[in-house]
Amino acid sequence: MGHDLAAPAELSFRRYGEDAPPHAHDFDQIVLPRRGVLEMEIDGKGGRVDSGRAAVAPPGTRHAFAACGENLFVVADIGGALMKPFEALRERPFVPVTGAVRGLLEYLAGERPGAIEAGVAALWTPLLLRGLSAAPINVDPRLARAAVMIEARCHQPLTVRDLAAEAGMSQSRFFTRFADAYGTTPHGALSDARLRAAQRLLSDTSLSIAEIAVRTGHGDQSGLTKRMKASLGVTPGAWRKGRV
Repeated sequence: MGHDLAAPAELSFRRYGEDAPPHAHDFDQIVLPRRGVLEMEIDGKGGRVDSGRAAVAPPGTRHAFAACGENLFVVADIGGALMKPFEALRERPFVPVTGAVRGLLEYLAGERPGAIEAGVAALWTPLLLRGLSAAPINVDPRLARAAVMIEARCHQPLTVRDLAAEAGMSQSRFFTRFADAYGTTPHGALSDARLRAAQRLLSDTSLSIAEIAVRTGHGDQSGLTKRMKASLGVTPGAWRKGRV
């Protein structure tokens, strides 16, 4: 199962079903989260792709996956020449998604499922490899639980106290450990998650901008507009129009 890689890197958005038989590629494949959870087994090692983790399947490595419910993932197929400076990634089937990588995923937010143009892939993928290579080798699973909580409940008024309780840590310890692991503060991660959620709803639904602001924890339309202009340089209306 697979395809011939015709470029140094190919990017696509993909949705997955409940099960897929084990298979292998002759190129590196990296799977990154946009929406949902993907359970994977890579060379006999189990793990998941979720808001805090990506998966790396090296050439020739048998891997299988399964997902339930609504989901969407960014898949990067990468040739050997482009991967060569980052071969150490092959030793880590599951790697943390840091703030730098989240920023790259935000750049792609709102794209439709399917292939992403070759020019974007050529510029985006080397930055992805650098970002993943700079990630810590392991993220404390307690911190990962808090990261998942942020993605799942970003529309709620979560506090550091709530997140620290989820991680089973004191607030001060949690704050420091989270920032070290993910390259952003808990508040920054929450703000980014809310923005990504708003981008998805603007792209994928016909909900009013005011309703999207409320559903994504921005309070009101002015709050969402301020956040998008500061981070992306566009208003929600302009974002939606540009993605139609």
